[in-house]
Amino acid sequence: MKGPVEAGEPAAARYAGGSRGVTGKALLRRSEFLEQRGLSGESAGLTLGEYAGRPDPGTGGGRSSVDEGPAARASAPREAEDLTEAPSAYSRAVREKEAILAAAAPEAVRWRSLGPAGIPRGQTYGSGPGSTATMAGRVAAIAVDPGNPGHILVGAAAGGVWQTHDGGQNWAPQTDDLPTLSIGALAFDPSDPSTVYAGTGEGNSEYFNLGQGILVSRDGGSKWLPVAREVFAGNGFYRLVVDPRDGRRLMAATTGGAAISVDGGTRWSLLHRGLTWDVSLAYRGDEGEILLAAPDGLFAATGNGGFARVALPGLPAALDPNAERMAVTHVQADPGQAFAFAAAQGRAHLWHRPAAGQPFVSVALPSFAIPPYVEDVLDVGQASYDWYVGVPPGSADVVYLGAIELVKGQRTGGDWLAAPTWSDISSRRRVGDSIHPDQHAIAFDAHNPNVIYAGNDGGIFRSPDAGNTWQSLNAGLAISEVEYLAQRPDDPRWILAGLQDNGTIRRESDQGWAQVALGDGGDCGTNMAHPDTCYHSYYFMGMERSSSRGDRDSWEDVTPPDSSPEQFKQLFYPPVEVNDQVVVKAGEVVCLSSDNGTTWAQVALPPTAAGQRSITSALAIPTTDRVLAGTIRGDIFRIDRGQQGWGSPVKLAKPRDGWTSDLLVDPNVPQRYWATYSTIPGSVHRSDDGGTTWTNVTGNLPAIPVNAIVSDPSEPDRVWVACDVGVFESRDAGATWSVYGTGLPNALAEDLVLYQPGRLLRVGTRSRGVWEATVS
Repeated sequence: MKGPVEAGEPAAARYAGGSRGVTGKALLRRSEFLEQRGLSGESAGLTLGEYAGRPDPGTGGGRSSVDEGPAARASAPREAEDLTEAPSAYSRAVREKEAILAAAAPEAVRWRSLGPAGIPRGQTYGSGPGSTATMAGRVAAIAVDPGNPGHILVGAAAGGVWQTHDGGQNWAPQTDDLPTLSIGALAFDPSDPSTVYAGTGEGNSEYFNLGQGILVSRDGGSKWLPVAREVFAGNGFYRLVVDPRDGRRLMAATTGGAAISVDGGTRWSLLHRGLTWDVSLAYRGDEGEILLAAPDGLFAATGNGGFARVALPGLPAALDPNAERMAVTHVQADPGQAFAFAAAQGRAHLWHRPAAGQPFVSVALPSFAIPPYVEDVLDVGQASYDWYVGVPPGSADVVYLGAIELVKGQRTGGDWLAAPTWSDISSRRRVGDSIHPDQHAIAFDAHNPNVIYAGNDGGIFRSPDAGNTWQSLNAGLAISEVEYLAQRPDDPRWILAGLQDNGTIRRESDQGWAQVALGDGGDCGTNMAHPDTCYHSYYFMGMERSSSRGDRDSWEDVTPPDSSPEQFKQLFYPPVEVNDQVVVKAGEVVCLSSDNGTTWAQVALPPTAAGQRSITSALAIPTTDRVLAGTIRGDIFRIDRGQQGWGSPVKLAKPRDGWTSDLLVDPNVPQRYWATYSTIPGSVHRSDDGGTTWTNVTGNLPAIPVNAIVSDPSEPDRVWVACDVGVFESRDAGATWSVYGTGLPNALAEDLVLYQPGRLLRVGTRSRGVWEATVS
């Protein structure tokens, strides 16, 4: 979500213009995440692999496969394709990490969570009590126990499965040690709620590549066993459906296709090849019907075991998988009825089927134009990221549409063509509560159709009255997506963190965090010589400065002038670095300030030898007269300041091709430079001569993205790196590496800071917040 757009908010919060400014934001963020890891060619979805006869690691040697039955051949007759090597890099890296752990002595160091376990007064676009509710992070899936409504499971984007037994008053993580923490779908077995299934890899987002199969729990969600890891490696889940009449019969909609299992998730048969967004199952008497939503249309199961395309008036022949979307659901109270909801050709479409055997017909949708927020709550600009349709059990008169906002439709006449009543129930309402935008999941109480649960970028919210009022259930959920960290040198409590879609937050006590700036929290920093002065940024070049420790109302705009995306190319989150009064933020042009961001100079980076743009992805400021800039192509430049100001960039030796994720200059060994790379296989490089030559010191690290590096000022050869599978340490300048500490969830580690006076190493993770370990 873009920074705030209310009147009177700082100019930087409105950076990039427009009344909304979010169109394509999720796609841009996903594209950069994949490109950073060398996976951009897979962003449109994979194909489920065929692994017949191979032992599945999660089942102790049992077979796990994808077979093509009649249904698959009817809809997609091509032969099965094996997965490419790139997505399975995560599977290999997890096993490499497991091998390192097995070979090492038990580590005495133990990580502990610093939260945030809920962010008070989190951001929404609305008014009422909900606008000051506690937020957490992105919830991609929700499952409510059909036998016990107080028992709820949520799947965090990359933060694992969390469980509550008291309706959301208390939460506990259940999957921190499993091979992946990215969750895209959850489903209880309606006939036996002690059995629960989770689909790993979040189909909605960049985390689909983290998918490693199905998780199965036989105790209601406390203990989980991975199955079908190789079948779904590198694929993300959108939906899991459990047959209410046979709990071992599962249907899955994934980035690689729709598939069905009849043995509880071990073996699978294809229903539809290629990206499939949604699947719905309903019974009319003894006859069951499966509906599938995919880029090539809506499909219904036929009597001969195949699938036939269903006509939807006005729907194009094919949807763009990167920008458009379709969802589908049956009306369980009257299974002949069904809804299809699509984003196509720049607008939202809704169709309703009144009875089995009848055609789908278009239903008129509203347009909520409520300045100054957005033009339309059913904006389709992020449909590939946030899109669903849901109907509560026991009701045939209500439908919920999830996009950026959550919209409720109420049937008032005999059918859905007779001008249904529509209302925005998530935000921008003069009466009632607000919840966070960007809707990903909806769930219902099996016995009360008025009780609904909404999952979005802010967490999970419960409404007891069909969306009229809302209650945040986020206290205790430590699932914030941390992008960047900054640490004061004189206060162990003070940490600044930039979060995806939940602003910039500041730690104020042992477990207490407060939101100090809104929007998408980008890179941040502090003036170590005068630490009351600190900085936070929004996406693109928007940046603010505080001279009061980052208090919520103390920020002032210091965005570099003439630095809009139209002026020069930059990343979604351009890097920021601070050294005393020198502040740098960079894209294709490096913006440098020598007076705390008051005035700026600009130095353009030259293109690569192949004529590609040099776009900055990492910065270091070893002295107030020298800046290092690393690029997404692997080049590293030095910019020095002389009597005439900042000079032209000097290209240093290139450690490797790939995305430079971090740069470090050892303060005690000024000629020692470090560079890390996140393009798979990730790597670490060291120069002992100021960048003239480089040595690859990746050694025995898993072949996985390396995202950040920090050194120990009291021990020059000791460094730590943050990787996509945790934190690793070297005590011999990179010659060998070991997993650092125990107790850290198997999450993507994004940024590292060291509080030297207290010897405290802090790591920011995607969807598991901030963690800390004491350094001996």
